[in-house]
Amino acid sequence: MKLGVSHQRPDDLNSERFDFLLGLGVEAIEVRLFSAEATRERLESIVETVGGSGLELHEIMLDDLYNSQTAVLGRPERDVDVDRFKRFLVDLGELGIPHTTYAWHTGGMYETHRDETRGVPTRGFSTELAGAAPRAYERDFTEDELWANYERFIDEVLPVAEQAGVALQLHPNDPPIDHQGVPRLFKSTDAVRRAMARAGQSPTSGILFCVGTWAEMAGSDGTGEDVPGALREFGARGQIHQVHLRNITAPLPNFAETFPDAGYLDLHEVMDVLVEVGFEGMIVPDHVPGDDAQILINEAYTLGYLRALIQYAKRKA
Repeated sequence: MKLGVSHQRPDDLNSERFDFLLGLGVEAIEVRLFSAEATRERLESIVETVGGSGLELHEIMLDDLYNSQTAVLGRPERDVDVDRFKRFLVDLGELGIPHTTYAWHTGGMYETHRDETRGVPTRGFSTELAGAAPRAYERDFTEDELWANYERFIDEVLPVAEQAGVALQLHPNDPPIDHQGVPRLFKSTDAVRRAMARAGQSPTSGILFCVGTWAEMAGSDGTGEDVPGALREFGARGQIHQVHLRNITAPLPNFAETFPDAGYLDLHEVMDVLVEVGFEGMIVPDHVPGDDAQILINEAYTLGYLRALIQYAKRKA
């Protein structure tokens, strides 16, 4: 189990940033860039730069194609995007990069308003405000359409990933609620089960288990999903390759993001389960509360808190 950071851009890969992260005990990193930037030469440069930093390169992901709307909605351009993604997988495999993330139209009305946690600005989400947003496309889509498009995608992409030796990490929909005329498929544990079953329980078809997003899910009775139970289930199969560890105030319909020690979810229990199932991947804070002027301080606090959680859970075990 490694403490890591996500959302790093190529411009972040410099000695000042590396020294900051290493000083906080960070061990692994995710880098993301746009597909137009992701030439073989650029990928080789990232591997070389991170390799000399003392950090493990857990994944590289494509900012624009990891969440391809053309594939999700079955647009005419989907074949171009999917072929580019498959070529990217081949490059990752040849360069020894073991993971990449994909999602199925996550986002949309990701943040409906600014809220706060302990006086610090943070993301807020209101189902009522999201429901009032205009339709995103020329028509509404159905779950059956999106499932058919998903099954076509995974049937086509998974064999390439398996051949390349690159594990796919499915990120659930954040927020996990239908809005703007688009169903969000991965808004429940059952939906993720269905995706893993479609892939024959292949460990190559894995999960980026976003604890914060799972905590947002309403669950069958409206009181939230069983997050530790889902971690046990997928973790026991070796299908969790990365964990986004953040906290929120409550499940849907409304929530605000918090510092890790300030939300409704018991992150001590989450970490205990990860140790229990033998999770060996990267744990990252995903993102942290605060605006630009505060972000490094809040990032340092959050990384320190997660490092302590990891150490405490391992010692208890």
